[in-house]
Amino acid sequence: MIRLDNVTKSYSTEVTALRDASFEVAKGEFLFLVGPSGSGKSTLLRLMNRQEQPEKGAVWVAGKKIGRAHV
Repeated sequence: MIRLDNVTKSYSTEVTALRDASFEVAKGEFLFLVGPSGSGKSTLLRLMNRQEQPEKGAVWVAGKKIGRAHV
């Protein structure tokens, strides 16, 4: 299971890659992530791989909270 709860990730005051993103993918489900360049696809994957930390919200993988805002 992968779950995002109101995740926001910005790289500067002018660039917000994700804003209040929430979704859940159950075990065994497939997810296709598509969108134009700059829409936040790579940021989303980096958050799930713990390469980035969100400013707001929480990221859960296999029932464990792996990323959350420190604010």
